[in-house]
Amino acid sequence: MKTSQNHLPSLLSGLLFVTGALFVFGLALVMGVAALSSLVSGTEIKSEQTIFLFAFGFQGLILLAAAFFSFQKFLQKSSADQEVSLSLPIWLILVLALLAGFSILIGYWIGEFKAVNWFILPILTIPAVVLPLVVLLMFGTRKLPAGTRWQTWNVLGLGMTLAPILLFILEIFVAIVIFIIVVVYILSQPELAAELEKLSRQIMILGPNSKATRDLIAPLLTKPSVIVTGLIYVSMLVPAIEEIFKPLGVWLFASKLQSPAQGFTLGALSGAGYGLIETLNISGQSGDWATLLFSRIGTGLLHITTSALMGAAIVLAWRERRYLRLFGTYLLAILLHGSWNALAVFFSFSGLSDFFEQPTRLTAMHPAISIAMAVLTFGLFAILVTTNHKMRRMAAPPLLEAEVPAENTDAGSTL
Repeated sequence: MKTSQNHLPSLLSGLLFVTGALFVFGLALVMGVAALSSLVSGTEIKSEQTIFLFAFGFQGLILLAAAFFSFQKFLQKSSADQEVSLSLPIWLILVLALLAGFSILIGYWIGEFKAVNWFILPILTIPAVVLPLVVLLMFGTRKLPAGTRWQTWNVLGLGMTLAPILLFILEIFVAIVIFIIVVVYILSQPELAAELEKLSRQIMILGPNSKATRDLIAPLLTKPSVIVTGLIYVSMLVPAIEEIFKPLGVWLFASKLQSPAQGFTLGALSGAGYGLIETLNISGQSGDWATLLFSRIGTGLLHITTSALMGAAIVLAWRERRYLRLFGTYLLAILLHGSWNALAVFFSFSGLSDFFEQPTRLTAMHPAISIAMAVLTFGLFAILVTTNHKMRRMAAPPLLEAEVPAENTDAGSTL
């Protein structure tokens, strides 16, 4: 008689995914009601509302699929334990890449037409977000073992639910600690505290949105101390936290994975899940829809590559006790992630200089920063592809030597 007592984790993960799906469906409902209210009242429908309607709804569907296979495993259905492959032929990967580019290009063309973009951009958002991640994931996992259905869907679901929740809590906690340290420092400097108090009164008088206020704030935001503080948080602390928890599913399945190649595949899948949830949740926040989603391709590549490297290292540490390899890979992941975030910080501050109409040295560095981010993107892709080939060699079964029948020298033997 079959029992399900050994599959309690599948039940728990299934309940987690259903809860997550209900939550994002609720958000989608709120956005849908807001858009419908605008339509009925005859006011302008904001594309942000309809984009988030589709984005949250799509997330909910993915989580329901993950929950389905979790419950299948809990009920000991054989379909849950079927091996799956994340490999696609190169020609199909290239077709998906073209479709992704085509979606972003159409969105770029119609982005300024508010009469139609509120119902066209939401439709384009899903392929514009999902297809680049699928293409990068396929390049990273091509011809590598993945695991069973319930393992792959659980890893994807955890990358979209529990990992982001833990990261959000930890990153907020670290941000609060940094804020407290900054406040304590300011209070210990009476002159600085008085200057900031005077600035706050001026902002209240002038209004937060006035040009005069922007001129007052600009020198403060572009100070080296402010930039360094932002770099410490974004380029050191955030990567250190994220690279531990992004491959959460690999950590949980480590004892059941058969090879580093499988850990690499599931790590890439976990990073893709995290990148998916992160990009969909900001897909409607910018007026420049096409630029936002195009720039997020590099961030998705970063998440897939670093999580894949960590996934392989986690399995090596579990199976072969190669803890130094895990620590070294962790430092590499932090370096790659931190470099990307540092360039993004410099890019943002150079943009702030233009916004405040007070050019600084960062303004002149804007083209160089863009080139550096492009070089890092190509570097991440090269790491992903070359490591995929290395994992293929490690996962390939050894060639069996041809057996040569031994020559019979026993004159007295008979058939």
